[in-house]
Amino acid sequence: MPSPAPALSPAARRRLRRKMLILATGLGVGGLAVLAFLDRIPLPLRLTVGLTDLVASAVLFVVVRQKFGPPPPAA
Repeated sequence: MPSPAPALSPAARRRLRRKMLILATGLGVGGLAVLAFLDRIPLPLRLTVGLTDLVASAVLFVVVRQKFGPPPPAA
């Protein structure tokens, strides 16, 4: 049986959450950019790549929400 993962400090959890949110946002923006601005790529390939990026972004947002909970209240 594998050993449990070590607990992260609160600062490390905040950094990890921030990194994952930046990655998810980047994927979303990239997916929208592919769908909207890359006219030289054939439409089926453009749709596949753009929508795959958007789905991956949505999955990352869900993972962040489930792993780290809702965002802290603004101060």
